Amino acid sequence: MTPDAQPLLIDPPSGTGGERPVFELFEGFALTSVLASLEQAGLLARLEGGSVPADASEGEDGLPLATLRYLAQRGLVDERDGAFSLSARGREICRDKGYLVWLAGGYGEVLENLGAFSAGTHRYGEGGDVVRRGRWVAEGSALIGRGDVTPHATELLDGIAFSHAVDLGCGNARFLIGAAKRYGASGLGVDLSPEACADAELAIAAAGLEQQVSVRRGDAALLDAIPTLDRAQLIVAFFLLHEIFEQGRSALVSYLRRLVQLTPAGAFMLVAEVQPASGAPDEHWRPEFTLLHAVMRQQLLTAEGWNEAFAEAGWRARAARDVDLPGAVLLLYENVAHGRGTGGV
Repeated sequence: MTPDAQPLLIDPPSGTGGERPVFELFEGFALTSVLASLEQAGLLARLEGGSVPADASEGEDGLPLATLRYLAQRGLVDERDGAFSLSARGREICRDKGYLVWLAGGYGEVLENLGAFSAGTHRYGEGGDVVRRGRWVAEGSALIGRGDVTPHATELLDGIAFSHAVDLGCGNARFLIGAAKRYGASGLGVDLSPEACADAELAIAAAGLEQQVSVRRGDAALLDAIPTLDRAQLIVAFFLLHEIFEQGRSALVSYLRRLVQLTPAGAFMLVAEVQPASGAPDEHWRPEFTLLHAVMRQQLLTAEGWNEAFAEAGWRARAARDVDLPGAVLLLYENVAHGRGTGGV
């Protein structure tokens, strides 16, 4: 302060003040974008792995100091003795970072264009202006599934026998890789996203499973183009069938009936789907999931709705259970259309 300067007294605002919920949304959006982007860039792992020195954060491969300080200001990172590390809250959020990657990266552009879809100036999907990002969807789904779906799926699979699995919409093939390691099964994954297939091939190679697991870029809706279904004892379809249902219930039943025809008697099918929002005020995840798929002109079914479609197509229900992913359900079916179904849970 110069000798002639007087302290600046700032008057409080004349408004009523009080809480402004908009800033919770503002901060949540910013944090979601930052964490999802850092994860996709491979930088969040540095914080998860330990402390990051402030003097090592600047540079081409470093976490920007401004980003670290922002996360510290929001309570996700602690700054101590010239280094940054995740706070307890930060670690808790990062355990569920898959949701942020899935939303901000995989479907962020879809949500951003909601107004354009409504006005008819943009279209979603193949041949349209806007598509979801395959790599981000695959990575987010794998991270979500690892903690909230896979442990429950493993419990179901522990009770059946299979030596070959086909994963329809396999993403980065993390589930197939896990099944190969745990059960010794071979596997084929099919996914439409070239980025997801490229990541899957890298993951398979890193696991040393090139002779056991493979991926094929293709449309999981085109069953007759998928090899090895005739010897598949397990079909996996995680968060895929609502895309088939997009064409109508008759298309869904026809798809499931064709799977009955192409797979051996006694083959199992493990399905994960999110049920539509119920309208409960404290409901998590389901309203956002329901909205996103409605924007993409896709509808969701309840567990009972899926069960009715499977029964009509010739599958017998073997198990159903909730998982930790809010609103999601795991369904296990057996191909008994030829009356020779075997195995059990």
